[in-house]
Amino acid sequence: MIGKTLLLLLAVAMPIAQPQDESVRGKIHSNRLVGIWRLIRYADTPKGGEPIHVFGESPIGQFIFTEDGHMSVHIMHNPPDPKGAVVDPDPEACIPSWYCGYFGTYTVDAKGHYWVTHVLGGNIPAYIGTDQKRSFKIVGGQLVISEAYISGDTPVTAERVLVRDDGA
Repeated sequence: MIGKTLLLLLAVAMPIAQPQDESVRGKIHSNRLVGIWRLIRYADTPKGGEPIHVFGESPIGQFIFTEDGHMSVHIMHNPPDPKGAVVDPDPEACIPSWYCGYFGTYTVDAKGHYWVTHVLGGNIPAYIGTDQKRSFKIVGGQLVISEAYISGDTPVTAERVLVRDDGA
């Protein structure tokens, strides 16, 4: 009787101890993104052009990834410009333009080539309620995020470089 009761208790308790989201299970503990990352480079380079540093040559920023699948991003112009433009026609612009931040939950693909953030809130109105995919690689102690987009008719390569800032 005791054996059956113990088995029943284990069967009931097991699902409670497991993460609820199947996409998170087994990926977070081996996830090298977990931790705090400090932004050291934020550049967008149009094809054939020079890098554009929207947040200045030495931006301030922090990306935080938790073991339980939450994340937040904070990027700020350095030095800050509180009197800067607060309205930008770009539908994915930050409001105000000198500070960007968003937060939500995230999952990492099984091979670790990208993560997807389900954005719950932030100051980029076009991101709220969307899934934002970011390609990345970790080289040494650096997290390198890269993507490409089109601005007008010009291809642009975006690069964000971060270093660990949590002693991990």
